[in-house]
Amino acid sequence: MFGALQNVIVRRMSSDRVAIEKLRDLFACGVESVKPKSLFQHCAAREDIHRSLTHDDKRYHVVGFGKAVLSMAVQIEKLLGPRLVSGCISIPIGTSERFGAGDPDFHLSPNSVLEVIECARNNLPDEGAVLAATKIRSIAQAMTENDVLCVLISGGGSALLCLPRPPITLAEKLHIIRTLASEGATITKLNCVRIILSDVKGGQLARAASGAFRLYSYIISDIVGDPIALIASGPTITTSGECESNPRWNAREVLMKYNLWNRLPASVVGVFNEPGVTDRGTARPGPDGHPFLLGSNTVAIDCIEKRATAQGLRCVVLSKMIEGNVELVSGMYVALTEHISHLKTALISEQEFKGRVYALLQGLAYPDLQPEEFVAAVIRSKREPLLIVGAGEPTVQVKGSGKGGRNQELALRFSYGVRALSSGVPERVYFLSAGTDGIDGPTDAAGAIGGACVVRERELLQQKGVIDGMQYVERNDSYRFYESLADGKYFVKTGHTGTNVMDVHLLLFESNHTK
Repeated sequence: MFGALQNVIVRRMSSDRVAIEKLRDLFACGVESVKPKSLFQHCAAREDIHRSLTHDDKRYHVVGFGKAVLSMAVQIEKLLGPRLVSGCISIPIGTSERFGAGDPDFHLSPNSVLEVIECARNNLPDEGAVLAATKIRSIAQAMTENDVLCVLISGGGSALLCLPRPPITLAEKLHIIRTLASEGATITKLNCVRIILSDVKGGQLARAASGAFRLYSYIISDIVGDPIALIASGPTITTSGECESNPRWNAREVLMKYNLWNRLPASVVGVFNEPGVTDRGTARPGPDGHPFLLGSNTVAIDCIEKRATAQGLRCVVLSKMIEGNVELVSGMYVALTEHISHLKTALISEQEFKGRVYALLQGLAYPDLQPEEFVAAVIRSKREPLLIVGAGEPTVQVKGSGKGGRNQELALRFSYGVRALSSGVPERVYFLSAGTDGIDGPTDAAGAIGGACVVRERELLQQKGVIDGMQYVERNDSYRFYESLADGKYFVKTGHTGTNVMDVHLLLFESNHTK
């Protein structure tokens, strides 16, 4: 009897391991597709991009800021050759060390004219980011009719290009942004505020480069919906979206929503009261400015979909624009898991499934969500292994003092959510949530794996006196939870990937449950 039970456990652990490695492989495939080398190669046939790099009688200058910018700079340096005469890029601390000498896609030429400044540890602006912004603005101000300025922009650029508008101090700006982020403000709302507090964001870098022959921006999106005017707070682009009508008033509304407006230092209040501040972010993007969107999470999701299909999985995309608090997002994934599991085990009819999932999806404000197509595709897959793909950037309202990130917390909440289902635990269902930049909060993980297998392993530890896993959720301490399980085997760790197109969620129903 004991031997038979042991065999079942061993088989279950083996199938868990295979499924988890499958998810890791799919995620890695998506990340690889949005690395700058892949994106530049993919866009090489675009005539508009080709023209931007062939003003042969002009001098080229390159500036950049973001998590993907080192590799972007390597690619554009190769394309420009000796026509590139100066430049400066601002990249996260540790980027050069992470990629070392073994990866040529992250190494500029030995005699490169580009100055590299590493700064903004944990995606927080610092004096190094201020220095980088000052140098980048100086290069822009020096442009003439004989010069072309190429600006490389990717996620993380807001922190890496930081120049507070006087008399605002770096400490004051940092306090405001950190407070907003801890309260769960979206990146769009954060950047609306950043634009007002900055001397380079919201089109102001483009204004500084008004003497240039041309200004081109090459952009990798890390914001839901790809609003190019808000990526890295749009230093070369006219603002749009939530900041379009009046950037000052929309920033004020954000600060009021999160109860910061009445607690602002006098320096910030003074900036909001300046007569010309509403012009910030509404200037044209420089002389004949051209923004090129090189890549977004659409590229990554397309790659994952193709790979999953080739592996025999039915792949269905839920949304590429997932936002909201992780508590709500995890609840959505848990409910979806329950309904799909019931469909696959014939506990509910197709008609019942439609009704329940329609009701669930109607409450979601994801602009690209197509409920009818999604439901129909899932029903077609009820006798096949299924992969649900989501992407976007949820938020966490920090209430505890623990260590973690939104992806680890989402995976952890999902795990306990499926474990608590009254209708039974879906055993061969697995969930991956990870950031394509390889960084989830102030940790060395990109994200984590979720599922009943995670809680089962945790419960074995609890029998030995270890505290309940949900206490980690309450403390926002998801990293330490996953660290406690088998040397962190449920972590997704990639290190800095050199790119960033937000987060990827993969929900895998591994086997055919239908009788």
